[in-house]
Amino acid sequence: MKLTRILRYSITVWLTAGLAILNAGCVNMVMPEKRPAPVIIWPKPPDIPRISFVNSISRPEDMGITESAFQGFLRYLAGRPETPIVNPYGLAVDAENRLYVVDYYLKKIHVYDQTERKYRSLSENEAALVSPIAIAVDDKRGRIYVTDSAQALVRIFDKAGGQALGEIRSGGMGRPTGIAVNAATGELLVVDTVNSGILRYSLNDHRLKGIIGLEGNEIGRFHSPTHIAVSRGGNIFVTDSLNFRIQVFNPEGGFMRSFGAPGNSPGYFSRPKGVAVDSDGNIYVVDALFDNVQVFDKEGRLLMSFGNPGKELGEFWLPSGIFIDSKDLIYISDSYNNRVQIFQYLKDGELP
Repeated sequence: MKLTRILRYSITVWLTAGLAILNAGCVNMVMPEKRPAPVIIWPKPPDIPRISFVNSISRPEDMGITESAFQGFLRYLAGRPETPIVNPYGLAVDAENRLYVVDYYLKKIHVYDQTERKYRSLSENEAALVSPIAIAVDDKRGRIYVTDSAQALVRIFDKAGGQALGEIRSGGMGRPTGIAVNAATGELLVVDTVNSGILRYSLNDHRLKGIIGLEGNEIGRFHSPTHIAVSRGGNIFVTDSLNFRIQVFNPEGGFMRSFGAPGNSPGYFSRPKGVAVDSDGNIYVVDALFDNVQVFDKEGRLLMSFGNPGKELGEFWLPSGIFIDSKDLIYISDSYNNRVQIFQYLKDGELP
């Protein structure tokens, strides 16, 4: 009992002293104002603008998410470090406007609530992630899915609280990478890079329904596919990486078209990564070697590109994932610049 009283007294003293220090230090503290984002648009005038830069995110503060001095002190006492992004890869945005960022290096998922201005994470202790690659959200059923390449599985979490709900291993999963929810068919689509196929699971019971593709270079076949996206109408877009092309399938998995070829000039691919589709059906492909994003129309004809190598805003260093939300905001994992950059598709060619 005596030891308990001593411990309680010590904790009280430390908390009181810490709060006094924080209060003293905060009396004259003036938080620096976040400078407005510069106006960066593509293409350059006099052409009609189609893409504009919105924001760059490396830590919660970049989203306007701040913690009080007391919260910071408690975090320090708990031994929890700050939460900057180190190596972003997969991305997703849910119906409540929460941005999910897979951090491959930290083995965690950063969660930025852009409406409530809150931050949380799924850490390696909570999620037991070894090699997280991509993420998808099923808003209807309230689930989060994360591919873990090294463990050859997909982990499932509760969207509301982040609790682990289970895992998916069936289907001879070899090296899961890209993942997407197809709300039109009620399916979870998982890219198996090592087996060169797309695994189709029921979102209701996670039963394997079938596989799209086999290994090869013919149409409808893959050579080390990596990323996947689903359009609003349910069409499926797959980065067929070592065939240097994008393949498009209908919601049932039937082949529709493909475009792309290896090369080092616009309209070709060198190291294609993430793929996404905007509300007009334009197709965006991240190329890690070009350090840019190429935009194609529905038929695969090049429209434009944006970004170039570098560390400044609007520039990239080995970008990887991409996600386009319901408002046509474009989120891109700028992996080696340790950040996520956000852009806006200007549907009518006018700056917001």
